Amino acid sequence: MTTPQARRKVALLCGGPSSEYVVSLTSARCCAHALDRHQYQVRVFCVQEDGAWVCPEEEWDDTTPPSRVEKLFDLLDMPEFCPTGYFRQHPTVEGIRRLTSWAPDIVVPMMHGAFGEDGRLQGLLDFLSIPYIGSGVAASALGMDKRRSCNFLGSSGVRVPRHIILKSSSPSLQREDQLNGAGEMLGWPIVVKPSRGGSSIATTVANNLDELYRASNRAFDADSEVLLEQLITGTEVTCGVLDLAENFGGRIVCPPTEISLPKGEVFNFDSKYRPGATKEITPARLPEHVNMRIQAIAEKVHDLIGAVGLSRTDMIVTEDGHPVVLEINTLPGMTPTSLLPQGAAELGISMSTLLTGLVEGVFETLVTRQAREGSE
Repeated sequence: MTTPQARRKVALLCGGPSSEYVVSLTSARCCAHALDRHQYQVRVFCVQEDGAWVCPEEEWDDTTPPSRVEKLFDLLDMPEFCPTGYFRQHPTVEGIRRLTSWAPDIVVPMMHGAFGEDGRLQGLLDFLSIPYIGSGVAASALGMDKRRSCNFLGSSGVRVPRHIILKSSSPSLQREDQLNGAGEMLGWPIVVKPSRGGSSIATTVANNLDELYRASNRAFDADSEVLLEQLITGTEVTCGVLDLAENFGGRIVCPPTEISLPKGEVFNFDSKYRPGATKEITPARLPEHVNMRIQAIAEKVHDLIGAVGLSRTDMIVTEDGHPVVLEINTLPGMTPTSLLPQGAAELGISMSTLLTGLVEGVFETLVTRQAREGSE
């Protein structure tokens, strides 16, 4: 057994001032249970919705009962029931100081959405010289921005939907002209989504001009840029790519997962996270050569974006068998209903093995980089 002195220190960073705060806590709760505490000493750092940091003093190892993990996340989930003084809130600078003072060997970021997934957190950790799982600044920022990633992938030969971008900074008459002409350019229905958002929050389908105006207003509440997108009909699928430590399999492309929705529904926040709202089938019920094509595209998108560690690419497979890429997620959810863990599980990779492979993969890369720099 690994001795406490030999355990690597893992900081589980969660929450964040974004619309995905609750999803982040759910992912972090699952990771806290799944991290191998025989190997790792785990401590949670939570950024609350108002930006304040909560840095509980307790550290978890293999002697920690699951009930203590549940209690902490229950209180983070429902702060109104938290005993007075149980959590101390700290401003950002003090929270960062407490993180660095604990001197983690690695950070497992489970901050979805703005600040956590768009490169800003990654830039902070790079500046602090703290290793972390997942993509770096550039890939995170590009993956989070649907407009720019869509344009980039399209110019690289990846099939993407036709789209129009609306900007809140544009003159209102220009936005009205774009909205009024969207049906002719994209055809009806039209998918409306924030350009820089995750978990399909504020994503809706507009069937006419009145619905389009209402949907774009809702999307502008979530972001200053809104994407109007051609609705691609077909089979919705997603496919994960993993970069694990070599003894955990190295590069692994998961089998595609088919997402089956009731007719007329869109895969939005509710259907993603409400148990039973969708039917997910792994591998997808498609011809083998189509599934292989999906896997090849997911790996290509992962590499084009520059993703590291893990990613999940969402696509629609048209009736004639052509996958169309909707987006890449560089920090996919790790909740009980999340799609990346489902794809990994189909290959016999448990959540615990998945996380250990990701963490050890980072250390493996650091050792290789240090050896290369030492030889120069």
